[in-house]
Amino acid sequence: MNTTRWFRKFVGSGQSRAAVASLRACVAWTALALLSTAGFAQTYTTTFKGTEDPLSEGGRWSNQGLDWTNIRKSGGVAYGTQTGTEGGDRQYRDSYAILSGFPPDQEAWGKAHIAHPNSKCFQEVEILLRFTSSPHRTTGYECFARCVADGSSYVNIVRWDGPLGKFTYLARMGGADCGLKHGDELKASIIGNVITVYINGAKKAQVRDDTFKTGNPGIGIFLACGGREGIGTNTDFGFASFAARGIGGTR
Repeated sequence: MNTTRWFRKFVGSGQSRAAVASLRACVAWTALALLSTAGFAQTYTTTFKGTEDPLSEGGRWSNQGLDWTNIRKSGGVAYGTQTGTEGGDRQYRDSYAILSGFPPDQEAWGKAHIAHPNSKCFQEVEILLRFTSSPHRTTGYECFARCVADGSSYVNIVRWDGPLGKFTYLARMGGADCGLKHGDELKASIIGNVITVYINGAKKAQVRDDTFKTGNPGIGIFLACGGREGIGTNTDFGFASFAARGIGGTR
């Protein structure tokens, strides 16, 4: 239906000024509601086709954190760029990339690519929620799992508190059922102050935290190895696909 044509016909039919004013208000409110709903329904999906360094996909992804490392993509996989050999706070130079424009309540999920699981290293893939990024300050919630499926595996929720190396563990779950195998789906959501992490649809960890109210979803990759064996293994693990969705309105 052509709303403009219908409105003109309604006004020209001799309706009272009060009725016309009421109709104008109704049309304006409906338009605002539709725009708001569109914003709240923000979504993004990707299978990481092509080659990029750093990950961008038309400017949708960004990493403004100079103290951290970038995500690359190649061959349908998004992977990190850490050497895996640094010590001190520099070992926490996770690779990450985040989206923009999402409402505070959000969920994101990705399919794990694990070509060569290595129990001698800490290979982790991360779903990021309510993340913000600036040169020397990054904040938000990191929900991650280790890329091995044995007793040394874990699912953790960590709050990034700003500077490099400053973070707080909020939940720590361990065991073989908390690890990732090739093709597994890692998913995390934040609704209000409740953060929940899933593997293949099964809930693995949940916590409440009120620190960060806004930010955007994204992905992260972490690598740490003893000696120098981690060098050159970045493409061994990462994400083969990713999706994110805004939930509801602002809080």
